[in-house]
Amino acid sequence: MAQVISCRMSRLIIGARQLISTTASTMTPNFSPQKVPYRWMRCLSSVIPVRRIEASGLDYGATSTLEAVPPQDKAVDFAAFAHANRHLKVKPFIIKRRIKKLRTYIGAEKGVRHSPWRMNLVCQFAAGLTVPEALKQLMFCQKRMAPLVAKVIRDTAKEADRRDGLQPSQLEVAECFSTHGSHLKRIKIMGRGRSGKKHRRHSHIRLVLREIDFPTKLLQATSVNQKRKWLEALKSAREDYEKASVERKELAELEAMASQLEEDARKKEEGQRGKI
Repeated sequence: MAQVISCRMSRLIIGARQLISTTASTMTPNFSPQKVPYRWMRCLSSVIPVRRIEASGLDYGATSTLEAVPPQDKAVDFAAFAHANRHLKVKPFIIKRRIKKLRTYIGAEKGVRHSPWRMNLVCQFAAGLTVPEALKQLMFCQKRMAPLVAKVIRDTAKEADRRDGLQPSQLEVAECFSTHGSHLKRIKIMGRGRSGKKHRRHSHIRLVLREIDFPTKLLQATSVNQKRKWLEALKSAREDYEKASVERKELAELEAMASQLEEDARKKEEGQRGKI
């Protein structure tokens, strides 16, 4: 994958140089390379269409046209484009506007008899990661409430699968934190015949899973290794999604066949009753 990106980047650089040289030959004799307009420096080659950063209107590059889980070849082209134009920054409102359109799923667990401060120590292991990575982190976390947080993540991921058919590899943990719940007041026995108060803390867990926007992740990645990581995650997510789609299609066909057999059996039984 890294070789593919490097090859595409070399072609992009060569195409950009050729474009600048042809532009210089068609302009006036007083033209010099130092006076090349900035807009030409953002042009790439015929391999990838010309895309520019706009203050308003379309998003940066192909993020306005690419879906959240694009095909692998388009993702590789976009990764090469983003790396070749890594010196150009994207306006924050463009990223926010695209993230706002993504699907989110909320999970919660209330009334957990555990301190919210200690619960947040567990939640921070999962916040900001993809669902498979978060479950892997919680698997090796030696905290008493780690299995509970993992259960909430799995249940919310199943809800996303039931509603929109999204697989865990297509989701990331956008929010995961704990808040104070209602506490119980108890007597604290002290020395010299004294007594005080103590609180049995309870906490609530809030979880938000969000669909992963792979073009935005590729755009925000700062190195080739990070882009390679997200390309591999995109490949596994697309494979999981296609496999789940095939399974859902087969299940729907089996359910249709079963309903058809039940309907035929009912009609046959009604026909026999009519003859009697």
